[in-house]
Amino acid sequence: MTKGRVTDVMAQAFAHLFKADPHRLLRWTLKEKPEFLEFFLFHHMSVVVREHDEPPPSDFEDYITLDDKFYFRFPVKSAENDDGDGETILPDAPPEETRPYEDTPELIENMLRSLAEMDLSVFHGLLLETTALLPSEAEEEQYRQRNIRLAEKGFEPPHEAVGIYQPVRSGTLRKRPDTRSNTPAYDPEIPLPPQFFTPFIDGEDLFTAALARVDEAEKAFVFQGELAALINKIISADRVKLRKKETVRDVMKKATAYLSLGLEVIAQKKATPDLAAGLIRTYYLEDIFRAGAGEGVRLKTEARTWYEKSFMAQKSLPLSFLGETYLGVIGGLLIERPMFFANYAEKELYRHFKSLRDISATRRMLDEIIHLDSFLGSLDVDTDTFTVGVLTYKSTILTLWAKNRLGLDEKSPAAPLNLSPIPMDRFRSFFTDLFRGAARIQESGETDLALWAAEAAGIEAANASKLPAPLQSVLYGLVRELEEEYGTVTPSDLDPRFIPHFLLERKA
Repeated sequence: MTKGRVTDVMAQAFAHLFKADPHRLLRWTLKEKPEFLEFFLFHHMSVVVREHDEPPPSDFEDYITLDDKFYFRFPVKSAENDDGDGETILPDAPPEETRPYEDTPELIENMLRSLAEMDLSVFHGLLLETTALLPSEAEEEQYRQRNIRLAEKGFEPPHEAVGIYQPVRSGTLRKRPDTRSNTPAYDPEIPLPPQFFTPFIDGEDLFTAALARVDEAEKAFVFQGELAALINKIISADRVKLRKKETVRDVMKKATAYLSLGLEVIAQKKATPDLAAGLIRTYYLEDIFRAGAGEGVRLKTEARTWYEKSFMAQKSLPLSFLGETYLGVIGGLLIERPMFFANYAEKELYRHFKSLRDISATRRMLDEIIHLDSFLGSLDVDTDTFTVGVLTYKSTILTLWAKNRLGLDEKSPAAPLNLSPIPMDRFRSFFTDLFRGAARIQESGETDLALWAAEAAGIEAANASKLPAPLQSVLYGLVRELEEEYGTVTPSDLDPRFIPHFLLERKA
């Protein structure tokens, strides 16, 4: 809402109240909300204070005075006499919903006349303070007061609410006081905590199962109010705009997911619903949420730290270089609120982390990415020599391996490895030796890829078993993928247009 709309709304409110009881309205605004009245007047009138030895303002006819000392006018009211000083710029025929309150000048004049009749010194003080008002300072103060009112209802300012994602260690969790024996019974005179979100508490996650094992009275008077405050903090921290009920459902899913993860983190194992019910009775939900959210934040921090110094960053390679799966994992970790790459396993591409299994799977993939990147960084590859095909870590590794085994990478010790395409006739011979007429790559071929990687990485005696386990997993996955894609293809049917795993020459 713009400043004009704000002051127009204020004008309409003042008009109704002034008509009902002028003196009461003026006393209330001057004692309780003087800043509102001054802000309102500042944006609708200009004031000139005339000293006793000064002449009246040059455009005296436009001004109103009650004591020949304080002169005020309304720029909008005198628009037809405006000399172009910028005070009276208003759009012609504004839309009905944004049209300014037309009786504002008359309302202000009547309010000021009534105030002067009540107390002329207060009238003088109000006009002096109005001329000295700093709009930016007044708006900032009102914004602060607004944040206080929202915080009282559970909506903290975003910069404070974001603390909900700050990691917390299990040993520093706050324990709630034992009040189970004093749990109040239902009483129609006692208002219940907010329950708008309660229909969205469903699913098969750990937190929902634990909450189902809590006594109904305890759930209503303790956990639902606490959960409502937690959801409000998430809404503020993520700057969620609530337009429809489905938005609340999404926030609720996020809260229950991280609460479920937090319960497993605290239990340090796969917790049962009964154990989880005991944990939510022991610790505050906010701390449990932070314990869960912290796991995702740690993965994000590790991923961002790696990427800033990675081979990919040094070579200015896009994240698509990692291929579809690894790109999905890294893409989920590098966003503001890290998410788990589900790859449509549950009809979702991304979802919130909700178990230690999600964390373990993502960490395993991240370790593979980091070791893969470290391996590529040790190869001294000139990516600028890439000209044909699709450049990914798969095509890079497999092309360098094939060129080495075909004797196409002969170079001086100081020259970097190049990614020039492999001639098709040479690649067919490599493909034939790799599969040897079978649908699966022979064990010797699988071992040879790891052996080449050990040689390229400079491992002593080229011992493939000394390669890091995550890198071995990547290489093993490449071999299985080659079998799946090309196991039934004969050498004569090879077409470089449909072989993205290698960089191959194409016919002109």
